[in-house]
Amino acid sequence: MSILDNIITTQPGAPRITIFGVPGIGKSTLASQFPSPLFMLTEDNELPNVKALPVALSFNDVWKNTKGLLVEEDLPFKTIVVDSISKLDQLIVEYILENEPVGKNGQKPSTLNAACGGYGAGVLKAAQLHAAFKGLMDKFKERGICVVYVGHVGVVKHKAPDQEDYDRYSITMNHDKSRAVYIDDTDAVLFCKLKSFVTESDSGRNMVHSTTDRIIVTGVSDAHVSKNRFNMPPELKMSFDEIAKHIPYFKLETK
Repeated sequence: MSILDNIITTQPGAPRITIFGVPGIGKSTLASQFPSPLFMLTEDNELPNVKALPVALSFNDVWKNTKGLLVEEDLPFKTIVVDSISKLDQLIVEYILENEPVGKNGQKPSTLNAACGGYGAGVLKAAQLHAAFKGLMDKFKERGICVVYVGHVGVVKHKAPDQEDYDRYSITMNHDKSRAVYIDDTDAVLFCKLKSFVTESDSGRNMVHSTTDRIIVTGVSDAHVSKNRFNMPPELKMSFDEIAKHIPYFKLETK
C-alpha cells in the first residue's frame, strides 16, 4: 500500500475569530449576526433577543458552562460567542489570587506578579488557564461550530527587536502571554473602528478625523493587532455578510 493512498482532500473548517475594538463600536452586535449564535457571557452586553447563558461570575462558572455545552450531543447553535475575553481575563486573575496560600506575612498575594511564587509565574499561570479554556473551545470547531471571541481594546507597549518600542492597539488583558492565546492560534483577529482620515492644520499639525463609517481592519499592521487566513481585503464594512464573503466555511453553509 502506498502512502499516496492516504491522501485526502481537506474541507473548510468552522472558523475561530477574535473581534476587538473600542467601546460602543458594535462588537457584540457584530457577533450576534453570525449564524445561530449562543453567547457565553462574562459580562452583560445588553443585547436584546439573543440566546445566552447567564453571566458567569467566576472562572469556575465559565469552565462548567463550557464543559456542560460540550457534553450535549446535539447543540442547536452554529456559533458560540465568548463575550468578553477581557472580562474572562479578570475572572482568571481573580481565580488565581483566590486560590493562593497565605504567606508568611499572613496575607495572600494581591497582584498577579506576586502570585505563584512571583518571578512571572502568576502571569504564566494565567496564560495556561486561557490556553486550557481555548483548548476546550477548539472542540466546538471539531463539531463544525464557529467560535467568536469578543475583546475590549487597550493600548500596549510593543517591544520590537529591530526598532524602538512603540504603542499599539491590542486586546485588553493582563499580559501578552494571555493575549497570544486568542491571536496566534485563531483564524482571524479583526479590529473594529471608525474609518478616519488625517488632515494637516494651518499650524502644520496632523489632525485625525473620524467618520461615522464602521469598518473592520483585517490585515497585519504595526498600529494594531489584526490578521486573517482568508485573503481578506485590508478593510471591510462592519457586518457579518462582508466577513462571510471571504470565509470558505460560510460559503459551504449557504449552499
